[in-house]
Amino acid sequence: MKKRRLSEKQFETKLAQLLERRLENTGGGVTTFQDAGVLTMNRGLVVHLPNGQEWQLTIVESTRY
Repeated sequence: MKKRRLSEKQFETKLAQLLERRLENTGGGVTTFQDAGVLTMNRGLVVHLPNGQEWQLTIVESTRY
């Protein structure tokens, strides 16, 4: 059986959904690089924690598969 591969966009979406569920009702949140206006060609997420911290997670598929 052939394994289904995720695109970077699909991985970004799934990861954002997981983080959003974890952060909902806490004052935190998640935004994609594109929506946040981050100047990069990479996919990624900006994660806002309830304590005010902000983290940027870059998503790049590994060349090893």
